[in-house]
Amino acid sequence: MSYSLVDLIPFSRETYFRLFERYNIGVWPAPIIGLAMGLTALFTARRADGWVLRAPFLLTAACWIWVGWVFQIHWYAPLSWPGIYFGMGFVLQGVLMAVVLGWGPILGSPEATDRNHGPGLWILLFALALQPLLGLLSGRPWYGLEVFGSAPDPTALATLGLLLMIRHPLRWLLSIIPLAWCLISGATLWVLSVPTWPVMPLAVVLYLGVIVWPWVSGRSQLE
Repeated sequence: MSYSLVDLIPFSRETYFRLFERYNIGVWPAPIIGLAMGLTALFTARRADGWVLRAPFLLTAACWIWVGWVFQIHWYAPLSWPGIYFGMGFVLQGVLMAVVLGWGPILGSPEATDRNHGPGLWILLFALALQPLLGLLSGRPWYGLEVFGSAPDPTALATLGLLLMIRHPLRWLLSIIPLAWCLISGATLWVLSVPTWPVMPLAVVLYLGVIVWPWVSGRSQLE
């Protein structure tokens, strides 16, 4: 027996949107708290270095664990069975971020890349401020919007932005689950005919491009 992508998404766009409406109301004020944590992570990451730079990653790690355990397992999984595995992946990502980037004595402290932070800062700003508003273009009410810290998409996207703002030998490991979720979410929104579905896969392309470009340009200069 084989499964198609449609078999893994046995609900309509309206049902999916309604899920977030019910979720946001059911866990209120978690969306506001998550957004506040995201803004704190933004300003901390822009201004900090060394030990203090761990703060935004600890905040984000807590958000991954919340989204995995509360949203994915307890709210999304009743609609689609892969939600259980998505939830486990989100919890794992939170634990990895807390250990790798939060508990510095084990694997070292993250270092800021530069003062401007470049694309990482723009991705983070987009995830915190603009991505939730894209839901309005799809006809979603304000209380059904997805925000950082309580919804998976902006949490994953903001994490990619944060990871681009640091140097760490295990950054590649911490990128796997957020990148995978961006592709899964993009495929889900595509099946549901949500017009904003390209945002998440485009984020993958941008992230990988920023990571690979210095290596490619460096090799071209050596040749």
